[in-house]
Amino acid sequence: MKLQEAYNKFLVNFAKADIWLKRHYKRHKFQIITTSLVVLTLCVYFWNSIFISIPSGHSGVLWHRFTGTVTDEIFSEGMAVILPIDKMYIYDLRIQNITDSMSILTSEGLYVKLKYSFRYKPLADSISVIHKTIGVDYEKIIIRPEVQGSALSILGNYSPEKLYKMSTLFIQSTIKHLLTKQLSRFNIQVEDFIIRSIQLPETIKASIERKLAAEQYAKELDYRILAEEKEKSRKIIEAQGIQQFDQISGIPILKWRGLEVTSEFARSGNSKIIIMGNGSNQLPLLLNSDDKK
Repeated sequence: MKLQEAYNKFLVNFAKADIWLKRHYKRHKFQIITTSLVVLTLCVYFWNSIFISIPSGHSGVLWHRFTGTVTDEIFSEGMAVILPIDKMYIYDLRIQNITDSMSILTSEGLYVKLKYSFRYKPLADSISVIHKTIGVDYEKIIIRPEVQGSALSILGNYSPEKLYKMSTLFIQSTIKHLLTKQLSRFNIQVEDFIIRSIQLPETIKASIERKLAAEQYAKELDYRILAEEKEKSRKIIEAQGIQQFDQISGIPILKWRGLEVTSEFARSGNSKIIIMGNGSNQLPLLLNSDDKK
């Protein structure tokens, strides 16, 4: 019964409201139509300022006309509805790449040209802080000057010859470490720093190459001298051994070697003629008696 009474009461109130709306519409028909058209026109005119589409991999930061930047709320990708007097700033949160070149003054007052690639991305949860403290041009205001400053502070300490000999991986890791420290203060995450090339002036490069070639040639000469010194020592030791052999055996080494050679020929299968010398210092002479065919 109570449910039926409540339902009946609802129908009565709904009927009264419907009657009131119809009377009110008839009485203020012109004003209602005019107001509706004005609102519709404003919605169409300010459509892009009211309905904001945030692409994939992006976030939005809202700026209120009266209260300023909203730092406690970040709008994720999708559709956002705001007042037309406010403004939405959209930031790309994906990894971004900078490819550029710069001239660096070395410690010897000579310029080298550095070509590099730098990858980074803003921290998603700090994008409102980045917007409030730096702005949408943070790449131009912070990123590029910091990259160039870090590369200059590292490479500027070396001479062109040092840069020519140094490992590229060592230079890259050093610059990346410094950039990570510097950009973390601005809520920027460093992904990588890659050196594409370090170009020296042609005259300096040719001079360094000539110097390196001369150094290699000098090392080669040192090696040859060392080898000759060792060969000299070997021959001295050999001569000392021959001298001691002569003293102990009483047989000249040349005669001993001749006897060894004669013995070897004598053991071969070919027939030979051996002529013995008359003197004690004369070596035997071997003649091959086989007929040549």
